[in-house]
Amino acid sequence: MSNSQPDFDFPPSYIAGLLDATGRVRFPISETEDGHFTVHPVLRLYPYNSELRGNLIGIFLESQGYEYNYINRADSRDFFRMQFVSELADLQDYLAGQSTQLVRELGFVTGLFSDEFDGEILGPQRIYRFLRIRDQLRYGWRPRGIHHRAPSDIEADHDIDTDTVDIPVLPDGSFRGSYSIKYLAGLFDGAGRFRASVAKNDEHTIGYGIQPTARLYCGGVNSTLIAHVKQFCADYNLRVGDSSKTNTLNMVFTGPGAIRRILEVLYPQLFVAAEPAAVLDDAVFPRFDAGDHLTKQGFYEILTALDEVAALSGGEARHREYTPQHFADLWQDDIETSDPHALTEPPSKTMSSGPELEPNDPTDDSESLTLEQAAFTDTPGQYLTVVDRHHRDQEIVTDLKALYSDRCQVCGDRRARPDGTGFSEVHHIHPLGNPHNGPDTSDNMLVLCPNHHADFDNGVIAVDADTLTISHPYDRSIDGRSLMLRDDHTLDTTHLTYHNENIVSRSDATDHPSNPT
Repeated sequence: MSNSQPDFDFPPSYIAGLLDATGRVRFPISETEDGHFTVHPVLRLYPYNSELRGNLIGIFLESQGYEYNYINRADSRDFFRMQFVSELADLQDYLAGQSTQLVRELGFVTGLFSDEFDGEILGPQRIYRFLRIRDQLRYGWRPRGIHHRAPSDIEADHDIDTDTVDIPVLPDGSFRGSYSIKYLAGLFDGAGRFRASVAKNDEHTIGYGIQPTARLYCGGVNSTLIAHVKQFCADYNLRVGDSSKTNTLNMVFTGPGAIRRILEVLYPQLFVAAEPAAVLDDAVFPRFDAGDHLTKQGFYEILTALDEVAALSGGEARHREYTPQHFADLWQDDIETSDPHALTEPPSKTMSSGPELEPNDPTDDSESLTLEQAAFTDTPGQYLTVVDRHHRDQEIVTDLKALYSDRCQVCGDRRARPDGTGFSEVHHIHPLGNPHNGPDTSDNMLVLCPNHHADFDNGVIAVDADTLTISHPYDRSIDGRSLMLRDDHTLDTTHLTYHNENIVSRSDATDHPSNPT
């Protein structure tokens, strides 16, 4: 390991979300010739084929001075490995009060496992007891694969009385009490995956429909983690398809409007997802706004761009029917295609040997994906990367929210979290990014509640640039009211004019959502 430790300024809450999404404690089991067993805990942190995700995990481990190895296997996915219990205990302390998943697994390692199983030679009944306790860590979820040993395997191979085995209930550990944006950003950077959803659609003249999706999947997790994400979606009025179960987080954000919204909330804190988000903002969302997805050429180019986005967010490559090459062949007389060499399927690791799937594996039970595979070496070292992204001035946003005490400038409401602290959102009147390119300055910002932020994004609300009178087509409680404006908050009214002429007017003429900021 390098003697010099890189600078690291990611907050613990963000790292907790990242490691909850990418980390699992595994317990390799060895069996002796006389039918006894030994177990040793190992923490695995999976980059899931994202070079940025791997860089970030590596930088964190270096910054803490942890000993680790980077394991690169030809028939399975790569991972960082930590196996010194003293360092796992140190990581547990780091995550205490921040994590809602991994800290519990580490607590088991440093507590009950250390007291009863670590370094011990276990007979069939004791290894059966251990496996039953281990499965509690994943809330009933069990990985698939030929190398995974289940309690039923021990019961079938050995004559043991399972009724007399005492199985204690594991405590939750030092979980965080509520979500934070930084924690959710870390979780999204660890578990979020972008892809294209393509299906035949007779309502479109080209015969196919396409939508960008963002999926947040973690299996075998505590219900507290799932509850935090659900509360976050409710607080910020996010449109999401929720297929979560008691031990599985499974949420899908579908369409430009829904994805723009969650990225708008999380973007200032994102690292891994910042690069695919920039591609979406530059090459995908404007094409949907313009209706290009309804033409063969536009459809093909959007699908190609979404494949790039999928590759940047990571994930296992699997076979799928609707690739860019499929449509290049189908519409070969109607469209201009990219370099044919760029349309070949990306390399993937073989799945024929049936590698075990981790509970938070984003490809577990998911639809097919076509994703690039990141290149890693098999040695530990210092991981550095630079991301070129447009970074919003969070200090201005924070100061503006404080100026209005988190009260909406449209309705005057103040939303509060369970602990009583307020939350609000800042909207850019003249949107940032292509094709609008508005400024990231306070004279282009409004403090809003989630509902009226969504109304601004969708072009429902108009504000007279001269009188600051609000117009709303169906909400009489605010229609005709004046926009609240503090003396020390100056608005550039040309941004209101731009909003009225380009966002509101376009909303009247099309169903495509505007570019929210």
